[in-house]
Amino acid sequence: MPIVHIVLFKLESPEDSKVLAMLKEGSQLLSKIPGVISASGGPNYTKRGKGYNYGISMVFESKEAEAAYQVHPDHVKFVKERVRPALSKASDPVLAVDFEDMSISTTSTTSSPQSKV
Repeated sequence: MPIVHIVLFKLESPEDSKVLAMLKEGSQLLSKIPGVISASGGPNYTKRGKGYNYGISMVFESKEAEAAYQVHPDHVKFVKERVRPALSKASDPVLAVDFEDMSISTTSTTSSPQSKV
């Protein structure tokens, strides 16, 4: 079952074009790590983020692929050298959630008006 990895950041300068370009570049680099199915991210545009102003979402082939990604040298280096310096000094500047994609369907289960039992 695919694994979804969501990370929310509190960036010090969330509208700084250099920071946004760095995060985009990093997402492109990290999406090439084996086991990554997809990667996307961007700045939060609503007031609902409770201070988290940037998010990424990644999908991995498996739990093992996500675990390998966490210790992959490219990921470790990117987080240490690029992400951490861009984070806000506020408490809890990073929030991460990982879950198995259960592919929740949004199709309607109601019967049509023409159906008769």
